[in-house]
Amino acid sequence: MKIEGTNSALTNLKHAPKVSSGGQTQGGEASKSIGETPPKIVDLGSLGSLAALFGRGGTFSKLKRRLNKLKGKKCKVVPAIGTIACVDDNDLVYLGVKFLEEFQNDEDLIAGVMAHEWGHSCAMKPTKEEMSQLNWDQIFELRKAHETLADELSGRLLALMGFEPDKLIEFLMRDKNRTHNLKYHDPETRAEIIKHGHRDELRKKELSNELFPAGAYRNNYHSTLIDDDI
Repeated sequence: MKIEGTNSALTNLKHAPKVSSGGQTQGGEASKSIGETPPKIVDLGSLGSLAALFGRGGTFSKLKRRLNKLKGKKCKVVPAIGTIACVDDNDLVYLGVKFLEEFQNDEDLIAGVMAHEWGHSCAMKPTKEEMSQLNWDQIFELRKAHETLADELSGRLLALMGFEPDKLIEFLMRDKNRTHNLKYHDPETRAEIIKHGHRDELRKKELSNELFPAGAYRNNYHSTLIDDDI
């Protein structure tokens, strides 16, 4: 499978909002709102050795700093139950405890999952007035567009951080025969979107380094992300 024209198409989706059905109106009809009900945050003190990965110098903290630096964000990361990973409208990224317990040593996968959530955090959110003008078909169409953008950005961010997308794709493909959520493309299509973003960012890096050798002009692709304790 080959994705054609993904980059140009996604340019028009960069402000596609994250939307879903929310609470109930007085008449019992589901209201149109942004995001989903946030999962329950888990106290770090109950996580044992896993808690250190959220602390200064821990894997999740280092990845958070890199992603925030790349996208000019100030996202925070917390452990939670009832999710693999998600982000709310306040740029709080929730990482599922069960997921982390199983994959805490797989930095490539953790980086990919977090990069996907940073992709969501970079999308502009619609106002309630704008949401009220959409029907449900339009809402779910926008939601799928938002997921597509987050997948594409995850591939790009992984390339910028020096990670390969293979582990993220392998994770997406693990249950590919299950009934897939309507907000996502099928796993095979998602894999191609992620790989497209990754390849395109590497291509840009190669071209940038050819056109602007080190020392001649400012070139962000010559920069190296350095972990610190800030």
